[in-house]
Amino acid sequence: MAIDEAISEAVREKLSPPTLRLYQWVKPSITIGYFQKASDINLEYCKKKSYPIIRRLTGGMAILHDSELTYSFSSRNDTEPFRNSLIENYLSLSSALASALTLINIDAQITLIKNRRERNPFCFKISSYGEITVNGKKIIGSAQKRYKNGFLQQGSIMVDFDAEELESILSNYNPPIPPLVKNPPSPILSKGGMGGFLDEIGTIKKYAPAVSIKELRKALKKAFEKTFNIRFISGGPTEFELNLAEQLKNEKYSAKKWNFCR
Repeated sequence: MAIDEAISEAVREKLSPPTLRLYQWVKPSITIGYFQKASDINLEYCKKKSYPIIRRLTGGMAILHDSELTYSFSSRNDTEPFRNSLIENYLSLSSALASALTLINIDAQITLIKNRRERNPFCFKISSYGEITVNGKKIIGSAQKRYKNGFLQQGSIMVDFDAEELESILSNYNPPIPPLVKNPPSPILSKGGMGGFLDEIGTIKKYAPAVSIKELRKALKKAFEKTFNIRFISGGPTEFELNLAEQLKNEKYSAKKWNFCR
């Protein structure tokens, strides 16, 4: 998260070009959305499992970063082709993401229906406007942080997932129970809670089991280049980005004041 924010600042300050970052986590970790309550998470269980809990700059809900590929994209908003509105830029990036899945023979669609009625602590349980689904099942979750001079979009591409582990991580979540309901079912397993994980979540493993992470990375690079008529220059973070990331890690993303502010 710290490197994503550092790259975004470098891009907005014209110290770096628009940047696509693809990465996996050193160990299983939990990220929660900027507006999400930390109380959705079973903190004792995560402590027992040594799962770090980190609050993102971007919105959305909880993600277990384990069997997935994380991406971030940073750009100024005075740079073609990102001079458009938040929604238009979001849909442009969604088009590139969907095209990447097409390259690995997954028939992906872009959700164009806004879902405002259901709340769930797990990012992949609900598909929001502009997100990527396969047969109605969410396979890529994304969220965007907008600045005056640019934006940062972060997302997760679900390769595989452990339903029981997610249930344990989110077992604190208790949606309101109607007063007339006697002996209500578990909110995790009931409709509108966390139920139906295996049936409702899309994964790369489910639709393209032979595709490796390396092949997925190549497909993403190729799709972004074709969608935006660009050519990427491969490389790691700059010295400015690394120094800023280290500062952000120590002062922000390692601090309870940030991670548990809600």
